[in-house]
Amino acid sequence: MVNTLGKRRGVGRVGFILVKLLIVVAIVGVLSGASERGFGTEQFRIVGYAPNWHGVKYLDDIDYSQTTNLIYAFAIPTADGTILPLNDGGFMTALVKKAHENNVKVSIAIGGWSYKGKPLESTFAKATDTDAKCRTLADAMLKVVDEHELDGIDVDWEYPRANTSVQYETLIKYLREGLDQRGEGKILTSAVAGFTSVGYSATALGYLDWVNVMAYDGDGCAGHSPYSYATDSTNAWKNVGLPKDKIVVGVPFYARPDWTSYADLVAADKDAAMKDKAERHGATMYYNGLETIAKKTEFACDNAGGVMIWEMSQDYTADKSLSLLNKIYETVKNKLGETKEPESASTNGVK
Repeated sequence: MVNTLGKRRGVGRVGFILVKLLIVVAIVGVLSGASERGFGTEQFRIVGYAPNWHGVKYLDDIDYSQTTNLIYAFAIPTADGTILPLNDGGFMTALVKKAHENNVKVSIAIGGWSYKGKPLESTFAKATDTDAKCRTLADAMLKVVDEHELDGIDVDWEYPRANTSVQYETLIKYLREGLDQRGEGKILTSAVAGFTSVGYSATALGYLDWVNVMAYDGDGCAGHSPYSYATDSTNAWKNVGLPKDKIVVGVPFYARPDWTSYADLVAADKDAAMKDKAERHGATMYYNGLETIAKKTEFACDNAGGVMIWEMSQDYTADKSLSLLNKIYETVKNKLGETKEPESASTNGVK
């Protein structure tokens, strides 16, 4: 995912394939009953990231009836264990209002790949290098939850490594404790690599309600996000013991190599909606069209607990039949029935 001034990047498959046998065994043990925290396994989630840098206008174009969860992006961590002021021009307020009016849960994501061109991995490492800093960072995020009446927190640390695994776990622990103190149903999630890393401990994963698997940016071209990348990523997380209802499969609403949005591709050529690659500005763009999005969603219905979207402003909304969100929703509806039930906006139960 990107922050306000940096492109979203992923990590290729090779770097995260090696998972030690002892970690597999540990995760299986810890997670055997962890998936029951606050939500029913029958509830399929449609999760969309809503970045603040496009302004509030695109929020009017989102069909909230077709989502279950939205995630504000991003709160930015600092090396001293605090977060920068949101300074988002009222975006958070508008997002929460529109979402809660439509019975959609809202979390806030902390992190992203980079900020002002600098990767945030080292910032996270410094922000959590003492227990006190972990508590300070957790408290800062929880304060935002309180101030904006949010439903949860999403940790987008890209990516915890073996040497920072304990720091990641400690931060997740304090966030879990703080959210639980605020009543039942507060959501704790994490955006994670398409292929698993030793940086995610069994204990840390046990604190989470689910993971948003970034099954995209496999490379800069045709391997960006094919169907196989979604299935392989999902199976990699299953192979370390994560129950399927705690796996939410990420899909991109943009193309590589230059992050052109699906909306722009379809606006230029309606036929692009039926393809997975298109020519634009003299280069070939690789993305997910309607057919691939439907196929991935069908797979997720059978093998995971939901679909995650990066990101909501990139959908084509001028024609419902060409909308990727609409394709996801209709596919889920056809496979599983209605995805949502009416609920009070003040209720904290996870959808």
